[in-house]
Amino acid sequence: MRLIAAGKAIWHGAVLPQRVQEATTQAATATFAVAVLLVVVVSVWSAMIENGDATLAVESQLLTQTTAVLPADTTDLDMSSPQRQFTAILGGALTVTIVSTAALAGFFLIVTRFMTNAPITYGMAIVAVASSALVQCLDLSLSSAGHIIFHTARAGLHAGAFISPIESPMLFTWLQRISLFSLWQYVAIAIALTTWGGLHQRFGLVVGFIVWIVTRLIFGALTLVTWVVSLQKV
Repeated sequence: MRLIAAGKAIWHGAVLPQRVQEATTQAATATFAVAVLLVVVVSVWSAMIENGDATLAVESQLLTQTTAVLPADTTDLDMSSPQRQFTAILGGALTVTIVSTAALAGFFLIVTRFMTNAPITYGMAIVAVASSALVQCLDLSLSSAGHIIFHTARAGLHAGAFISPIESPMLFTWLQRISLFSLWQYVAIAIALTTWGGLHQRFGLVVGFIVWIVTRLIFGALTLVTWVVSLQKV
């Protein structure tokens, strides 16, 4: 029953966020697990398909090396085996999805309580964030389709479409996060959370937009720090 409630919550998160609360906090763990599974499967599928394109593979490797958190030195690792490549992609997708979902739920909880004083809990926030999994999957699927068709990571509904990922990888990584899908996701999460707290959905529109702006600025600051550190290593 909780798996069914989780599936309904994820569907409602994309089409009618006001109904996410029907899942109740008792289905928080199930919703979180199903959401992580869906996003990880689509992430791995998208990455494996894009790795088959030589141009996209080069861009992907360059962008991975210039993320906000500087990667460890993996020059001595043999990643020629398809099994190792799959395991590396799967591990990365699992880590990013689990950590980002938990962290985003906490951030939404803090900001929503601060801005609205709504009686929400972390369990509600987890369900609200996890319910946006379908939006994330649509974003990943459509982005990968565009990348394959146009043979570049620039394809997509994001600000990075105007920047070359080869010439400015760090700037592109940040601008890629400024997308219509990410805005949709954050507003849907906020609407689900605020209506669950007994408020009108217009509060969710405001909270979602504010959280989206703040997180884009945080990612931008991290990108700037990474750029400065990279200059010192040259």
